[in-house]
Amino acid sequence: MNYKQMNIETLPTGQEAVSNLLVAAGAGGFEIVDPEDFAEFLRTVTPHWDYVDDALLALGQTGKTLIKVYAADNAQGAALFSDIEQRLELLRRAPEHALYGTLETQVSDLPEEDWQNGWKQYYKPIHIGKLVVAPLWEDYHPAAGETVMRIDPGMAFGTGAHETTRLCLKALSELSLSGKTILDVGCGSGILSIGGTLLGAAGAFGCDIDEMAVSVARRNAALNHLEDRVSYRVGDLLTVVEGKFPVVTANIVADVILELLRDLRRVLAPGGILIASGIIDTRKEELRAAICGAGLKICKIEEERGWVAIVAGG
Repeated sequence: MNYKQMNIETLPTGQEAVSNLLVAAGAGGFEIVDPEDFAEFLRTVTPHWDYVDDALLALGQTGKTLIKVYAADNAQGAALFSDIEQRLELLRRAPEHALYGTLETQVSDLPEEDWQNGWKQYYKPIHIGKLVVAPLWEDYHPAAGETVMRIDPGMAFGTGAHETTRLCLKALSELSLSGKTILDVGCGSGILSIGGTLLGAAGAFGCDIDEMAVSVARRNAALNHLEDRVSYRVGDLLTVVEGKFPVVTANIVADVILELLRDLRRVLAPGGILIASGIIDTRKEELRAAICGAGLKICKIEEERGWVAIVAGG
């Protein structure tokens, strides 16, 4: 099957609004190309690079953000793109439209092989404390004391490259996880539940409304020989999660965290820890207040390049 790609041009300050819009429209797969991420790649991952994609290089020089949305090349995909375009038009007319940039769009054909594999050249092993997130296709040899997590994210969110994922993994690495079970809400590639289990948790359960994400997470659990300790189901927090968990992660977006906060509190065991991320820094205080209002105590707030993770106790 072939696919279509819609490119949306925005600004770093427009990332969250456009991401929320895409989630609301039902976009099953999209990628954020952040100029700061690319600049970091050039500085630290390949300091002596010989070739870099011209389009990425040009984007990095403009300071703009490109969001790529993927859909099947069929009537359903066309309807999705039409819905997204209508929603973008509302943002263009919003009083704060300057925060979002031009929101110009461009649609192009994308063969399946390009969609699934073209980005892999930029994904290298990432170190987060003693945990190393290494893509399946990289031949990584761990140093003494390192724990390696093998990940093939496919089209699911969660490679370890994004600030929110790193912040959540860092927070997990600082917890005493022995004997505890993690609930991973919006599991994506399974990186948080698998990472937490490799860091010492007894096991994990993850859920995601995206069937593809759950399939990818299950494959990644098997890659790390954890299929007997980590399980996943398709569905949301309200329909597939039972019981209470001592550690709950929710690396989604601010609006969804706010919507689910009461239920996140419900599934958190007494004395448990909630790690919430996917929060842009301009909404930090709003989320802090809401989490406190839900009866949780803020333990720590970590920030990295405009993104926030909040660690709270029950």
